[in-house]
Amino acid sequence: MKLLTNEKGSGMVYSLWIMLVSIVIVVIVVNIGKVYAVKQQAATATQQAALAGTSVLVNATKKGIEAFDSHEESAEQKEADDGKSISELVEEKTRANRQAGEPRSSAYIHALNEVLPEKIADYSLLNEIISLHVNSVSSTFTSTINKVVRDNNGNKERITVTLALPDYRVEVKADVTYDSITDSNQTYMESITKDIPQKGYGPSLIYLKGITIAD
Repeated sequence: MKLLTNEKGSGMVYSLWIMLVSIVIVVIVVNIGKVYAVKQQAATATQQAALAGTSVLVNATKKGIEAFDSHEESAEQKEADDGKSISELVEEKTRANRQAGEPRSSAYIHALNEVLPEKIADYSLLNEIISLHVNSVSSTFTSTINKVVRDNNGNKERITVTLALPDYRVEVKADVTYDSITDSNQTYMESITKDIPQKGYGPSLIYLKGITIAD
């Protein structure tokens, strides 16, 4: 009878040990999944922020082109291009890019890269006006990127934004904090807190090479 009691006690200890090991394994697997999820979240934050920042610059460029087109000094350019304004030349290229299978957003940016470098070099007023409009949105550019990163749980204190050369792409670096899952008293597994950095890029804005961008 005493022998049976000992065997029962040993069986309970073994079952508890197996249960504990199983819980630890589950927690490890869950933490691995959480690391991956946080990494994806950081990647999403930086990529969406880079695209949002790019949109701010592209919209400013579009307004600059429209301002040049309405200026009396654009007459020389229109005469040289069979009466077509810069906006019309860009739209023409955009349609061609769309017909080639590009989505609207990238087709328009591609068109800017095709049309503007030569025109900016030829017409100083176009350069000045686009430069003015792009530089005027610097605060909006920064705040837009910061908001997107924050909305995706990124750490706003560690956001780095640059215009990456040689392709003039908006580059956003940021991180999201990972907190591991553990037992309440951290008896079997210590808590880990780690900042997971990621980097996101927007499309090339190579036409910006020809304009003056303030620091």
